Amino acid sequence: MANHPSPAKLSRVEKATISRKLQQKLVERAQFGPAEPALDIFIPQLDAFALRLESHVLGKKAAHAALVAHGDKVEITDEGVDTWARHIESFLAIEGRRRHSIFASAARVLSTAAFPEGLAFLDDRIPDENARMRATLTVLRAPEHASTLVGIKLPPEWIDSLESALDASDQAYADRVHAHGTQVEHVYKGQSAEAEWVHLVGRLKKYVESRDIPGDADRKMENRALLAPLTDAIAHAKAVAATRATRRTKKA
Repeated sequence: MANHPSPAKLSRVEKATISRKLQQKLVERAQFGPAEPALDIFIPQLDAFALRLESHVLGKKAAHAALVAHGDKVEITDEGVDTWARHIESFLAIEGRRRHSIFASAARVLSTAAFPEGLAFLDDRIPDENARMRATLTVLRAPEHASTLVGIKLPPEWIDSLESALDASDQAYADRVHAHGTQVEHVYKGQSAEAEWVHLVGRLKKYVESRDIPGDADRKMENRALLAPLTDAIAHAKAVAATRATRRTKKA
């Protein structure tokens, strides 16, 4: 329930921070207290979980930043493909409408072969658009149309620029897909680490509580101190949840 937060409800960042604090408490006890293998074994485990959780927090943030950056690059490179496609399609259309050019008919044939559906496909998904544009590029580079391109004086560097734009667009899209996959991987692996962490701190809590000795106030205080990073975080989360619940009630 909202007023009774559990360790599982804590954020990933909080879980990593708590792991570090719990580990430090156990290290301090091990340095000044008698050896207690059953308790000390939690020290490396907490360290390992802190590293895992931290890596997924940072990894997810980095992947999200990369996803945003690659998303912008995808749009920019797609604009390059669109621009060169429009340049070439318009050039062919204009040459095909000339009334006194011996290459007008050939220009119309080339335009139809290269852009059979006009430029409508520029609104398709980028992978589909680029695949269709690759077909256009193949037509433009076909030997049978070389004389037409020379005759109408279509700048050959335009075709090279179109190919370069397609290469850049395909790479940008692939980079975005990879970044998305990395982000999803951190989400799922992070969730798995969090579930295992809840199990770990649950075992730690049970063990520490089992150390209580009736009438031994010092041991009770030590046990509370060892678990304080966890219990304090849960208490804080509970207080925040209670405050939010009160505000919702007042608004209602």
